[in-house]
Amino acid sequence: MKQEVIRKLENFLNDFHYYKIEGHNAFQQLFKRGSKIVVLNATAYEDGLMLEVQLAIRVDEIEANIFRFYKQQETEKLSLSYWENHSQISLGISKRNLIQNEIELSKILSEIENAFVKEGFKWLDDLSNLNNLSEHLKEVIFSSVKRKPNLFKLCQRSYLLQILLGEKITDAVFYEYYEQLQLHKIPEHQLEEFLEFKSFLSSTKY
Repeated sequence: MKQEVIRKLENFLNDFHYYKIEGHNAFQQLFKRGSKIVVLNATAYEDGLMLEVQLAIRVDEIEANIFRFYKQQETEKLSLSYWENHSQISLGISKRNLIQNEIELSKILSEIENAFVKEGFKWLDDLSNLNNLSEHLKEVIFSSVKRKPNLFKLCQRSYLLQILLGEKITDAVFYEYYEQLQLHKIPEHQLEEFLEFKSFLSSTKY
C-alpha cells in the first residue's frame, strides 16, 4: 500500500509541477533562491499505513552556510530551512492518518489533495517570498509562548536570512535571538554555539 499511496500523491503533485527528489519521498518545485517542498512520511504497520505530510521551504544559501558552519559536506540528507505539518496549515485534516483499506485511502487522499488546493500550495507560494518567510520565522520564534522543538535551528536560520536579505543587523538584533534561547532554557553548549555562529557569519562575505 505504501508505494500506491506515494504513487497517487506523486501523480497529484506532478500536476502542480512538484517533482520527486531522488532518494526521498519528497517533491519540490524550484524558485529563484530555493525550493518549495512536500515531504511524505509513510510508515507501514501491521494494522495499516501511517501517513504524515509536511510542507517545507528550503533556501539554498541558508543551508549551504549551515553546512559550512558545521564543516559538513552537503549530503543526501534532505535539509529544510522551515517546515510545518500539513495539519497546522489546513486545520480540517489530521496530523497523521492511518490507512487500512482502499475506502479509507480514497477518502484520506481526497482530503489531503483538497487541503493542498485550498491552503497548502498558497502557503508554500507565500513563504517562497523570502521577505514573507523572514517575517513568519520571527513571528514563530518571538510570538510563541510554547517552545518550538527546533527553536535553535529556527533562530539560526531566521538570523541568517535577515543577513541574506540585506537587513541592518546590530548586536541588539542578535541578542534578541540569544535572549529568546535563554528564555526557553536552551542548553549552555547551544548558547555558545549560537555565539560561534554569529562570529562565523561576521567573517563571511555576502
